[in-house]
Amino acid sequence: MNHFSDKVNLIWDIADTLRGPYRPPEYRKVMLPMTVLRRLDCVLEPTKHHILETQKKWNNKAADALLRKAARQSFYNTSRLDFERLKGDSNNIAPNLLKYIRSFSPNVRAIFEYFGFDDQRRQA
Repeated sequence: MNHFSDKVNLIWDIADTLRGPYRPPEYRKVMLPMTVLRRLDCVLEPTKHHILETQKKWNNKAADALLRKAARQSFYNTSRLDFERLKGDSNNIAPNLLKYIRSFSPNVRAIFEYFGFDDQRRQA
């Protein structure tokens, strides 16, 4: 199976776990933010250890610019969690997902605020 298909399957597996209270027309309220989240997770994967090391080196007070430089992107995530770890702890997926999203840089958190994703998570 190609790498893209693996990612698509992972997203749908998570969607199946989360969709409980949603009817098919409402899936977009969760699927679009989850797709964006997964893409951001994939982009940061190669530099995740650099981000965590930078945060550790500066005693968890690393400046935004240092963390962006470590990520080699205009955003970062300081959580030790990633999509695989989120999926692996299905009993705690809601609080872990929220913690993971809150560990992104402010520019990414703003995207999820725009989506109203936290409101959707509370309804689930």
